[in-house]
Amino acid sequence: MALALAFGGPHYMAALAIVGVGGGLFLANPKAFILVFLAVIALRNFVAGGDRITIGGFDFDLGGLVNVLATGIGFVYFLVLWKNPFKGRSLTVPYGAFLGLFAVSMFWASEDRWSSRFVTRLAAPFFTYLIISDMLDRKMVRQVITAIYASSVIPILYGFYQWATGQGNEVTEGYVRVNSSFFHPAHFSMYLTFLFCLAYAEFLDEERKNRGLRFLYIVALVALEISTYTRISWVAMLVCWIYLSWIYKKRTYLLAGAIGGAFGLVAFGGGILARMSDAGAIFESGAEMYDLNTSIGWRLYFWDELVRRFWETPWLGHGAGSSVMLGVELFGQEAAPHNGYLRVAYETGGIGLALFAWVLLTMLWQGFRLIRKQSYGGLAMVSHVYVTMTLSYVMLNATDNILEYYEVAIYQWAILSLVEYNNVRASRKGYIPAARFEQDVELADEELVDIEAQILAEAEPAAEPAR
Repeated sequence: MALALAFGGPHYMAALAIVGVGGGLFLANPKAFILVFLAVIALRNFVAGGDRITIGGFDFDLGGLVNVLATGIGFVYFLVLWKNPFKGRSLTVPYGAFLGLFAVSMFWASEDRWSSRFVTRLAAPFFTYLIISDMLDRKMVRQVITAIYASSVIPILYGFYQWATGQGNEVTEGYVRVNSSFFHPAHFSMYLTFLFCLAYAEFLDEERKNRGLRFLYIVALVALEISTYTRISWVAMLVCWIYLSWIYKKRTYLLAGAIGGAFGLVAFGGGILARMSDAGAIFESGAEMYDLNTSIGWRLYFWDELVRRFWETPWLGHGAGSSVMLGVELFGQEAAPHNGYLRVAYETGGIGLALFAWVLLTMLWQGFRLIRKQSYGGLAMVSHVYVTMTLSYVMLNATDNILEYYEVAIYQWAILSLVEYNNVRASRKGYIPAARFEQDVELADEELVDIEAQILAEAEPAAEPAR
């Protein structure tokens, strides 16, 4: 590190320190490292501070180094320690094929920096999911959820500070949008949506305590979500609220929320209504559909070009990161397309899009497996959380870049590992059919006893939540 400081400057020393300390902590106590990693990853952009490191053709910031660190640890964990990434995991094959195609497409991509950046951004949450699912036991399930809550303390407090002081990312179309510790308000809004999925499900779960505190936490999430002025995240949070209220038979919450929301819009929702009406005004005016000065107009223009040029190489696409280079051509600056489906189609063609559909369908199937048995207790609670997260992920990919927001997606992957763990436990006792990849997974005897008790309890009509 002294040599790095002397010959490379403080940024190189910081990079080596992150890699060295992170690697040392991981080897010393992998579980503790992963839990701390989940707790601090939401601060990635806040800690990075925009400082950049240039090595040859690669240019990245200290936050991006966290991305590389997570990917590198994944390689070490499964290649050096020779762990089996297939056993007990539903996404290894479909996502491995999806990620592998993006990695191979780097060979015909037009630019190395963005292609390598995007591939590692796709890899980081995936490797984190592989590691977490390999470590899980009954105790760590709750520890992972606690780490996710812990990750939100500083972003929430800093978000309210920005809101109170009138700060934020920038004034966008007349709105000061709060971004907290994230690079952009859209990152922050998606993070808040995922937290809402978790917090609201736990609030509705009759087994959870401290419901008053959980309610205040949910109110804080909703208030900050509004202050991000990210329309697609508003819709995603609304869908999560409707789904969870309906599945937990809290129909009165739907009615109370609708009435309260209507009064709130009339009294305080001028900015919300104006933000939503902007979209309608643009679609009503054909002449301004491609106005590059509006957030919708430049998206539509970009998407039209992506679709048109997709047909130049419809099978394998233009290579990883190529859509950002198209943004340079169209707008004179690096710009991602803000549509995950069109990005995948443009960069990896129809084959990549088919693999992405395979990934999304597998995610939804794994989430619905246990809750199809109409379970409502703690056993199935994380499945409900994951279904809402995945539905949000599907929607957010339609208008934004959540595919590369690994500091947000990593929480969805963490919850997926918990879902798969519960599904293995349930299938071992015959509660749900076992999948082929679950057959050789080992569980401790006390965990099997615990799952049996939960299954029997949830089988009783009295275990269902009251209407």
